[in-house]
Amino acid sequence: MLHGADYWRTILDGACGIDLYGNNGVAAGDYDNDGFDDLYICQPAGLPNRLYRNRGDGTFEDVTEKAGVGALDNTACALFADFDNRGLQDLLVVCGSGPLLFQNQGNGTFSLKRDAFKFASPPQGTFTHAAIADYDGDGRLDIYFCTYMYYFGLDQYHYPVPYYDARNGPPNCLLHNEGNGQFVEKTETAGLNVDNNRYSFACAWGESRSNGLPDLCIANDFGSSQIYRNNGNGIFTVASKESHIEDVGAGMSACWSDFNNDGQQDIYITSMWEASGQRVSGQAQFHQEAPQSIRALYQRHARGNALYRNQGDGTFHNVGQQAGVAMGRWSWSSDFWDFDHDGYSDLYVTNGYISAVDRNDIASFFWRQVVAKSPDDATPSLAYEHGWNAINELIRSDSSWNAYERNVMFANNRDGTFSEVSGVTGLDFIEDSRSFALADIDHDGRLEVILKNRNAPQLRILHNAMSDLGDSIAFRLRGHKSNRDAIGAAITVETDTITQTKYLQAGSGFLAQHSKEVFFGLGRPKGVLKVTVRWPSGIVQKFENVPLNHRIEIEESVEQYRAKAFAATPEAYTREGLPSPPETLPSQVETWLISPLKAPEFSLPDLTGNMRELRQLQGNFVLLNFWATTSLLCREQLRSLQQHRSKFAANRMEIVAINIDEAADVPSARSIATMEKLSFPVLFATEEVGCIYNIIYRYLFDRRRDLAIPTSFLLDAKGMIVKIYQGAIDPEHVLEDARTAPTNAAERTSRAIPLKGELFQGSFQRNDFTYGVALFQHGYLDQAAESFQQVIASKPDNSEGYYNLGTLNLRRNDLQQARSYLEKALKLRPNYPEAWSNLGMINAQEGHSEDAIANFEQALQLRPDYEIALLNLGNVYRRQRNFGKAEESLTHALRIQPDDPEGNYSLGMVYAQQNQLPAAAIYLQKALSFRPAYPEALNNLGIIFVRLKDYEKAEEQFKTGIRMAPGNEQAYLNLARLYAMEAQKEKAKQVLQELLLAQPLNAEAKQALEILR
Repeated sequence: MLHGADYWRTILDGACGIDLYGNNGVAAGDYDNDGFDDLYICQPAGLPNRLYRNRGDGTFEDVTEKAGVGALDNTACALFADFDNRGLQDLLVVCGSGPLLFQNQGNGTFSLKRDAFKFASPPQGTFTHAAIADYDGDGRLDIYFCTYMYYFGLDQYHYPVPYYDARNGPPNCLLHNEGNGQFVEKTETAGLNVDNNRYSFACAWGESRSNGLPDLCIANDFGSSQIYRNNGNGIFTVASKESHIEDVGAGMSACWSDFNNDGQQDIYITSMWEASGQRVSGQAQFHQEAPQSIRALYQRHARGNALYRNQGDGTFHNVGQQAGVAMGRWSWSSDFWDFDHDGYSDLYVTNGYISAVDRNDIASFFWRQVVAKSPDDATPSLAYEHGWNAINELIRSDSSWNAYERNVMFANNRDGTFSEVSGVTGLDFIEDSRSFALADIDHDGRLEVILKNRNAPQLRILHNAMSDLGDSIAFRLRGHKSNRDAIGAAITVETDTITQTKYLQAGSGFLAQHSKEVFFGLGRPKGVLKVTVRWPSGIVQKFENVPLNHRIEIEESVEQYRAKAFAATPEAYTREGLPSPPETLPSQVETWLISPLKAPEFSLPDLTGNMRELRQLQGNFVLLNFWATTSLLCREQLRSLQQHRSKFAANRMEIVAINIDEAADVPSARSIATMEKLSFPVLFATEEVGCIYNIIYRYLFDRRRDLAIPTSFLLDAKGMIVKIYQGAIDPEHVLEDARTAPTNAAERTSRAIPLKGELFQGSFQRNDFTYGVALFQHGYLDQAAESFQQVIASKPDNSEGYYNLGTLNLRRNDLQQARSYLEKALKLRPNYPEAWSNLGMINAQEGHSEDAIANFEQALQLRPDYEIALLNLGNVYRRQRNFGKAEESLTHALRIQPDDPEGNYSLGMVYAQQNQLPAAAIYLQKALSFRPAYPEALNNLGIIFVRLKDYEKAEEQFKTGIRMAPGNEQAYLNLARLYAMEAQKEKAKQVLQELLLAQPLNAEAKQALEILR
């Protein structure tokens, strides 16, 4: 818990699934029935979740291994609940890949029920949140799950669109409790499939009409929040619009509370209060062609959180600004509790997204290059997708995004407004806080805050140390006819001055579960304390003369209650803990790989100029040590390796030092190698080899950095990278690593994962597509091919691997190989539109137009709005001079992606070939607005201006073509022709001579120049 996500992203193999988001929550619940709330802490993939047992004296013990709940799966949140009404708290663990149900065995251990959840169809997206309620009143607790679509990597093409109100998210799910640990999906039956297409971060159950029926509120990112009203018959109706809960925003969390004590539950939904967003979205050029109504929706995304006051008639009114609680910054979890015990609920909000090494914040970049590029409808946009790709890579590369934003605490002023008291209460922590749970872990009548952070420290326990507190009371309920946990019960407390109502909930805020004890601050009451409990079954019980400052235990339909006075605060809680300094990320790290990776081949010169190939070393373990003269540590490293050279040789282990200095520093590197009398090979990397290994290094870790110097790769006898050493190495330790290197998946996982746990769903695996795509994008086609080959070697039925190899060979113009791989992909997956489209491109290049048309039409049958297939189909028709069908396909393509330069260029050429020159000029100009350095568009637009006899524009266009694409000979030749046509021979000669300076062997330029002479 002392280390944050960025520490683990630095040292763990990225194949374990560790990520930077830190969206991992905390749950409080009494799993061992000793009366004290225990804590379950959720962790990212590769780190085991932790269960901490409350000893009852203010301290905890880690019982994770004994309890059997140390899941290594990426875990969003967890909930304690008695799902079978057995008197035992089961544990629902919501992993990104799906939920796990651990059934409480009653002896301090849990047992996983593997067939607990039956979904109507395989869930889509990533599970983010869950909340529990007995929505149909059958006495059993049901579960609602939220799902989201995270950024998966360079090969992803699924983005929220349009940004202000995305409706292309994965569906959420309602699971009905059938008893005996069985849950069956009832999303459609319950009417919750309506408008079920958002990016949902959180949900919470509450009552909008105080009628005993739990309604469902959902906080959605990239759009409006939602409320589903319970009809009382197991069916829900979407009531977002009529309830006025449809404000758009970046919804992160939702919570219900009666903040003004009017007897009605209000709703608070967090979003973003974002200065950069307010500035950029208010500028005239921001979505300047969109109607003001759409611009206003974008602007609302930056204006903070919403507090929906319940009007008492089923409708709500957003009073966030008036109440003073809109400004939270980039907000995550939120919830109300009465921290000063005055009888009015106060509000705490956690803030901050990615606080990284580089403090230069990219919030403005996000609004300028992502939000500003969003299409205003569901039309895909290349610029928008590129913006998302860029920002997601930036934050994985140590860039900060809405960083170092403090948490905020709002004190209730008892008049419908709040005052910020973050600093004076000591709750204004600057870490990237994600979640918090509320529980009286020491039974002193004050709620502690268990704060969960993305960065270090992951966990803080905050004790309420206020000296001037009002009285309080806590209730613990047990249902009989109702669900045993009494979730959904309403408790009303009346004093001589105030009446409050609170509900027992499970799953609130963001990734949080609070104690099932319901706490009330009471102020300083003088009269009789009256309590009314309305149970989920509808039974109502009333109690009078209930004692203050006690914990009250009430059972459904039992007339007598039990009361226990609050305990004294443990001495340890009266002393302030030591401050936590900012975590310094390690620079010297050793990482065993869960999934070995093939070391890219190379052939490099040594000190004598002889070429050395990596493949020649297979059969032995190899240490590849990357070094440079710019690092003093490297020389010491080389010297130490030389001193151990004989030991390495005796253990059949090779050392290869690869220098990656700039060309100017290579002589110094040679000098060092000679002076140190290095007897192992010292090789000098080409720029290509350095770049390739840099890519390998970057994508081995979720924290992406350029190759640190020194860095060493340990290769096994098969040439697979099995371990990475960042920084200095101990040669003796390396020798021991080679001797004890793991030989199977279980051993590799054991060495790579530092803390003991169990992976319950799927397996750890490297996304080799990421390497392939990265290498492909940088033009290293051979190495990209190796990466994709590794995919199909380990997964021979993987259609994506064959597709990527086919696409790569199409790029190489090896049409035969490309066809072979694409046909294999289609054999494995006949409904693969991208593969059909690329096969069509091969047939088009080979002149098989009818086959190409059939391929593109097949792709479009599978994916009707597939812009690339429409574009390619239009170009085939254009080459056939079937201009009607060409125009139809290309116009359709541009409706889908209007900012595609290729589509605009192709449609322009359709008009040019039909001599519709003004229309052609318009589309070519559009193509150039999206891609200014587009040689063909630059050149052909100039030709069109010549044909329109607008020679001045033609001259300007050809000159622009030369400036923007100096390697394009046609722009020179056409400009020379234009000058010759205008009898400006000297100017024509000058242009041709400039071309010959750039391309001395250009035959056309020589011939034209000879004619002019």
